[in-house]
Amino acid sequence: MAIFISYSQGDSEFVDVLAANLVRAKHHIWMDRWELNLGDSLTAKIEESLTDSSAILLILSKKSVASSWCRRELNAGLIRELEERRTLVMPVVIEDCEIPLFLRDKLYADFRKGPDQAFKLIDRSLAKFSNPTTSRSESPDFHTDFSVVWKNADIKNSEETWIIRWTFVDHGAKQPYVVVSECKIFGWDNGDYSKAIEKDEIMYLIKDITNALYNKYMEKGVEPVIISDNNEAFVGWKAKIANGSEYLCIYSYRRLGSDNGMDTVIYPENNLKMAVDHLANTVR
Repeated sequence: MAIFISYSQGDSEFVDVLAANLVRAKHHIWMDRWELNLGDSLTAKIEESLTDSSAILLILSKKSVASSWCRRELNAGLIRELEERRTLVMPVVIEDCEIPLFLRDKLYADFRKGPDQAFKLIDRSLAKFSNPTTSRSESPDFHTDFSVVWKNADIKNSEETWIIRWTFVDHGAKQPYVVVSECKIFGWDNGDYSKAIEKDEIMYLIKDITNALYNKYMEKGVEPVIISDNNEAFVGWKAKIANGSEYLCIYSYRRLGSDNGMDTVIYPENNLKMAVDHLANTVR
C-alpha cells in the first residue's frame, strides 16, 4: 500500500522535493496532487487513501498545525494506530512550530537540523513498507514471513537452474512447529530474464510471473495440501505471462519442529496470494 503524505498546500514546494526523492528511493507515494483527477471527490479519495495507506508521513509546519484538514488527517491516522496497534503516523518537522500533543513522544525526522540525516531516517523507516523483496503477513495467532531472491543472468553454470525463488515460513506462538515452503521458478532462454536483469527491471518481471503462476494455480482447482511427516513434498505447474513466455513453478513444503502426532493442512495459494498482493503494493 502507498505511503500517504499529509501536508499543507503552503508547504507544497518542500513536499514536491521530498516526494520525488522518496520515489527515486523506490517508495510508493500517495499525494493528492499526483493522484486526484478533475471531478474526483476530495473527501472520498483522501479518506480511502488514509484508510488503505501503509504509513502516514505528517509534515509539520506553522501552516499544517493550523490547518483543520491536516488535523483531521492526523486524527484519522492516530485512530488507526490505536485500532491496529502499530506505528503508522511518522512526523516530519520542517520548521519551528507547535508539535501536537499526541506526537510529542514520537521520534520525528527533523529537517531543521540536518536534511540529509532526516531523509535517511524516513527512507530507513519506510523500508518495511516499501521493500518488495521481503515482508511479513500477521494475524492474531499466525504469521507468515516471506522473501524472494533471484539469480544473475548467467545461470548456465549454476548447480540449480531455478531463476527466482520465493521462501515462506508459516509459524505461530501456539504451534510446536513451523512450515517452510519454497516456490522455485524455472524459465527458458526467451530473453525476458536477461533483459530484465540488464535494465534493472527484474521486480517487474517477478511480479508478472508470480501473478501468472498464482492465477494458473487457482484455475486448476486448488486442494488443501496435507503434511503427515517431516519429508519434503512437491506440487508443480506451468503458466504463461502476457508475451507468451512460459515458466514452471515447483512448490515444495515441509514441516519442522515438534511432532504433535497430527497432520498439518496448508494452502499454497494463500502464500502465493501474499506475494502477489505485496508486489502489487510495492512494485510501481
